[in-house]
Amino acid sequence: MQAELITEPAGTPWERRDELGLLSGWLQTMRQALLEPVKLFSSARLDRGSAQLGFAVLTTSVFSAIGQLLGLLFSGNDQAWTQQLMQYVPADSPFMPYLRSQLDAGRHPHSLLRTLLPLLATPLVSLVFIYLNAAVTHLVALLIGQSKRGFPATFAACAYACAPLALCAVPACGAVIGALWLIVLTGVGMKVTHKITSGGAAASVLMPYVLCCCVGGLASIALASTLAKMLGAQ
Repeated sequence: MQAELITEPAGTPWERRDELGLLSGWLQTMRQALLEPVKLFSSARLDRGSAQLGFAVLTTSVFSAIGQLLGLLFSGNDQAWTQQLMQYVPADSPFMPYLRSQLDAGRHPHSLLRTLLPLLATPLVSLVFIYLNAAVTHLVALLIGQSKRGFPATFAACAYACAPLALCAVPACGAVIGALWLIVLTGVGMKVTHKITSGGAAASVLMPYVLCCCVGGLASIALASTLAKMLGAQ
């Protein structure tokens, strides 16, 4: 009987950027991640971890930096608005100290440095986030028996799931929408790369967040109980 041939995936457009071009490879990967995620994850190779990391760090860092710069621009407008508002607020108003503190904070000589440091640290923060997200997701997948193809499959899913973080460039709600979309895409990626069920993929991705919510809830209850006892003792 003839042995079954196992063929490797062709690779995502980003993994084939040498032949497609850097910009074209990135744009096609973004389009597939947002509109055809199954096609993207099915074509991902498990021996291209460095390329997948590069895509995730590049996408997350660039658009996070754009979001921070836009935030800086809007904060300048906020300073002007605060200064105008102070002209109409009575000097003895309880809100005046807060308005003055906000205005002084923007004029502080180290305010620019405090803005630039997070901007410069964005690639490092992105790198840590990508590895941490992949490690936690893979650990949960291992614990519940859903890690069928090893850490490279989990890493590919988590790396390409960072595509929606391009929405971090949108002020206000962009980062929130991008994070929620990332969770959904990670689930799709885990299902495709590990070849597991939808339920197994969803459990692998959602369990860390459920655990964090439970721990946060218990911590809040414990803190409220402690405060109540302290107030009751007075």
